[in-house]
Amino acid sequence: MKDRVDEMDFKILSLLADNAQMPYTEVAKKAGVSPGTVHARTKKMKDLGLIKGATLSLDYSKIGWKMTIFLGVFLRESIMYKQVIEALKKIPEVVKIHHSTGKYDIFVKMHARDSMHYRDVYQDTILSIVGIKGIETFMSVEENMSRHILFD
Repeated sequence: MKDRVDEMDFKILSLLADNAQMPYTEVAKKAGVSPGTVHARTKKMKDLGLIKGATLSLDYSKIGWKMTIFLGVFLRESIMYKQVIEALKKIPEVVKIHHSTGKYDIFVKMHARDSMHYRDVYQDTILSIVGIKGIETFMSVEENMSRHILFD
């Protein structure tokens, strides 16, 4: 069953979700399998699109980007979501975009160095995107948790 995910795959995922840089030999030890098994199963999960890569988790405030902002975006017409999302993807400060249900059509996470930087991106770039009817902005005061689901 090469295209199915089983309990061992979930164990490997949980270990890598906790530390994406963990060597396969260490993952294998903790999972109770061979490094070759970890390699083969990880490749399978990448081929299935389950694992999309490994990323760094940055503390933006420690490198001078002191603001995390969430934007609830209202569209002029709901059919414009693809066009607006493509425009938002071009903004380097935007790090997450969700096409959503509920009050907002699109929900965005972005980072800025300070309030002036945010204002410039917001006024000069985001508000000029065709299709946006309005935006509600939320400033994060502090992030208290960021994690993946552990499957074991």
